[in-house]
Amino acid sequence: MRMYAYRELSPLDDDWKDWKISKGKLITPDSWPLTPNRIIMGNALIEIGAYDELRF
Repeated sequence: MRMYAYRELSPLDDDWKDWKISKGKLITPDSWPLTPNRIIMGNALIEIGAYDELRF
């Protein structure tokens, strides 16, 4: 219930400390908003070993 009410993910596991869900986006501890499509794209780039594309 706390996760639902406050949209905090830290109750799941310590690795999720300071992660949040807000307006349908996963918010990183550095305040980066991640949409489901960005998460899928990032994972796909890792899976195919496209490390040059992951640089920013």
